[in-house]
Amino acid sequence: MSKKFQEFLTGTKYCDISDPIIQLIAKELVLPCNGDDILSAIQIFNWVRDEVKYNFDFWNVKASETLMKMSGMCANKANLQIAMLRSVGIPAGYMVLRIKKEALRAIAIDELYEKSLDIIVHIYCCAMLNDDWIGADATVDRELYEAAFVDIPDWDYVKWNGFKHLHISDNYITDVSGPHASIDEYMDIPHRFMTDNIINKANNYIEELRAKVRFLVGEIRGKDLQRVG
Repeated sequence: MSKKFQEFLTGTKYCDISDPIIQLIAKELVLPCNGDDILSAIQIFNWVRDEVKYNFDFWNVKASETLMKMSGMCANKANLQIAMLRSVGIPAGYMVLRIKKEALRAIAIDELYEKSLDIIVHIYCCAMLNDDWIGADATVDRELYEAAFVDIPDWDYVKWNGFKHLHISDNYITDVSGPHASIDEYMDIPHRFMTDNIINKANNYIEELRAKVRFLVGEIRGKDLQRVG
């Protein structure tokens, strides 16, 4: 790999690519891909998107800590995704977007939404594939999509193919920056209003949304089993 991508392959304070568990899981995920970078990136994307659940959190969290929690918000999930990609030799960086806070409305409690600025920061991962930077936003897992976003225009849950950019709708975006090799400076900044109490309340609300979907899925499966019986 060219030296110009070296900074996109190395670890940082928060992107701790040398963590043994990150390396182990990443290597296991890409093992069936036989060295194909696109297939490997897709495997890691799918795993981070759907296995690491979206929850609100502070940004100053290492990738290894997000892995232990198996949850996080956009910056946390992107940071883990990037750490896993770098650990298997795929250059990856951070895209920094300014977006309208309306993107959060479906999952944010009133207190969090009202305290947020009109324009907020959104982070997602991009990977160097086929000599191009390709966006792969793994923020919203399928369960949360079904619980909160499925009926909202401009929100889609799609299969990422490793060739086309996947990110939040352009209708929410006001500014784009990146790719960046590190966003440690962003992650070090204390949050303007977020507290443990607000995070707990916000995540309890997300869990309520998820629980409704699980209940409906359970009902549907129960009815299907009754028909079969």
